[in-house]
Amino acid sequence: MDLNSVAIFAQVVEGGSFTQAADMLDLTKSTVSRKVADLEQHLGVRLITRSTRSLVLTPEGERFYQSCVQMLEIMSQAELEVTANQDLIRGRLNVVMPVELGHQVMGQFINDFIKLYPNVLVHLELTNREVDIIGEGIDLYAQVGEMDDSTLVSRQLTESVRVLAASPAYLEQYGQIQTPADLKPPHHQVKVYNKAVKLPNWHLMEDNGNTIIIDLPYKLRVNTITSSLSACLDGLGVAILPEFICREHFASGKLVCLLPDWNMPAVPVSLVYPQRKLLPKRLRVFIDYLIERFEQRDKEIGTAAYLQCKSMP
Repeated sequence: MDLNSVAIFAQVVEGGSFTQAADMLDLTKSTVSRKVADLEQHLGVRLITRSTRSLVLTPEGERFYQSCVQMLEIMSQAELEVTANQDLIRGRLNVVMPVELGHQVMGQFINDFIKLYPNVLVHLELTNREVDIIGEGIDLYAQVGEMDDSTLVSRQLTESVRVLAASPAYLEQYGQIQTPADLKPPHHQVKVYNKAVKLPNWHLMEDNGNTIIIDLPYKLRVNTITSSLSACLDGLGVAILPEFICREHFASGKLVCLLPDWNMPAVPVSLVYPQRKLLPKRLRVFIDYLIERFEQRDKEIGTAAYLQCKSMP
C-alpha cells in the first residue's frame, strides 16, 4: 500500500474536499484525485462518494479513515522518538466536552495550551450529545459524572460541588424551604437532563450520615446548566447547580443557598480516552497539562468560598 496515498486520503477527509487537500499538501487537485483513486483500486472498495457539491465517506471509507488516523499517529510518534525533533509537540487533537465545562472552565485552559504548543492543532467540539469516543475518532473527552464504559481509560480532574438554590421571588411565592421535608408540592424543580452529563439523583446528605432522596416534580426541563441557572434566577423553580457558577448570585442576593446543613454528592469531572498502547505524545502532554491546571485551580479556590456560600441565610 502506498502510504502517501493513505496520508492524502486522510487529508481529503479532514479538509472536506479534494481542492482543500491539494492546497494543504501543495499538490495539484488531479494528483490528489488520482492518488485516492489508486488507493480505492488497491483496496478494491470505494472509499468516497463524490458529487459536484459534496464528498461523503462510504461505510468502508469511514472505517478505513479511523484506521488511517491511528496509523498516521503511530508513524508520527515513531518519527519523533528516533529523530532530533522528539521534544517537538505537534499534530492534531480531537477534543469533545459538555458545553458548560468548555465555556466556564476548560476553554481558557485549552487556549493557553495552544499558546504553549503552537504546533498542536486542536479540534474542539462543545456538545451535550452522547458521543462514541472510539467510533468518532475522539482523542479526549471530558466526562461530567460517572463513566459507564470500562473499556476506556479515565483520569479524574476534579469534583464539582453542587448546591440547592432558588430565587427570593420563588421562595416568597411558594414558601420557604427550611428542611428536606419542605421539598414537596407546590415546590417544583428546574430539571436538567442530557445524555452526556451523568448526574446523580437528588440525594441530600447530613453531616451525621443521614441521607434523603428527594423526588420533586418539575415544570421545566432543560438540557444545559446555563438554562437551569437562568430559569432559577427567573423564579421558575428550585435547581441543583454547580457551586462555582452561582457563587456570585448568592453574594448578590439573587439566589438563596438552600439547606446549608445538607450536602449533595459531588460530581466527578474526568478525562476519558481510548485505551491505546502508544499514546501520542501530544495527547500525553495535553492530559498532564489539564490535570496540572485543575490542581492549581482547586488550590486557588479551596473550600473557603464554598463554606461561605453555605453559611448564607
